[in-house]
Amino acid sequence: MRAGGGAVKRGAGVIGEVTRALTGVPYMTHGQAKRMRDFMLRIEPADVLEIGFHKGRSSCYIASVLEEMGHGHLTTIDRRGALEHDPSIHDTLSRTGLAHRVTPIFAERSYTWELGRMIRSDPRPAFDLCYFDGGHTWDMTGFGLLLVDALLRPGGWIVFDDLDWSIEGSIARRPESRRKSFASYSEDERTAKPVRMVWETLAPHLGYRELSEADGWGYARKPT
Repeated sequence: MRAGGGAVKRGAGVIGEVTRALTGVPYMTHGQAKRMRDFMLRIEPADVLEIGFHKGRSSCYIASVLEEMGHGHLTTIDRRGALEHDPSIHDTLSRTGLAHRVTPIFAERSYTWELGRMIRSDPRPAFDLCYFDGGHTWDMTGFGLLLVDALLRPGGWIVFDDLDWSIEGSIARRPESRRKSFASYSEDERTAKPVRMVWETLAPHLGYRELSEADGWGYARKPT
């Protein structure tokens, strides 16, 4: 891999290449990336959807696995404000030479509207895997699951990040910026783990199976 473009080498070392190229860029860890690679090589998705890319580190890891497989494309969604990040997803994709594998979508307000637009489009996009790392509240994650389900092929997978995220924990990490945002939430909702609630209750209700958990990620497979 070389800055500004170039082919990604095959083999497990590709994860290390992305890690080195994006030193200091949050958030997906090297260990999580290796786990994602192992999972993707097992299920071999052709079309991947990502909810929440921030600065594009996770997008680059996913794209590097697609490049290693020699096929596939990632569609990833975040809010338009992500363009102001330094580096932005355009910068991280350029550093890793993986822009040809990724289509970033910048939502004005929420990824849910962009998913709605996809559902209404003709032809409707379809995905084999969704890496779900956006919103995190009960409202956003629950509704997001229903929308993603409409775009996921039978037998497709969802990987939920941050199973143990809570509003209370989010406020503790950034009290100045988030206390006001969550001021109207009840105490029980602040302490709840809404992503886990969606994974444990709504996904099985929709028929999802093969639920498993590893290091904060929840896996669920859409019925065939």
